[in-house]
Amino acid sequence: MDRRPLTLPLDAATLARVEAAAAAEGLSIEVWMARRVIDALPPPGVAEDAAPFDLADPRTEAAKLYQAEQARIALAEYDRTGVSFPLEDVLKTFDDALEAALARKR
Repeated sequence: MDRRPLTLPLDAATLARVEAAAAAEGLSIEVWMARRVIDALPPPGVAEDAAPFDLADPRTEAAKLYQAEQARIALAEYDRTGVSFPLEDVLKTFDDALEAALARKR
C-alpha cells in the first residue's frame, strides 16, 4: 500500500488522550489514528448516509452512527461467509411473524 505522511495538529489535551488510548491498545499513535479514520469511513459502495429523496436527512447522529455500524457488520459478515438472503424471503418471514403475532392477540 502506498502511504503518504500526514501531519495532524492536535492540542496538548487531545494529544494526551490519543497517546493514552493508543497505549491502552498497545499501538503506536499513527496506527491508532489510522484505524480511527478507517473506522469512521463508510464501506466502499455503501450509501447508507445518502439523504432519502434529496431532502434533509431526519435521522439523529446516533441513528446514523448505529446504521453505519450495522452496515459495516453486515458487509463484513457477507464478505466472510458469502451468504446473503433475498429480500423477498426476509419480508415473507417478517410478514408471517407479524401475522402470527396479530392472530395471537385476537
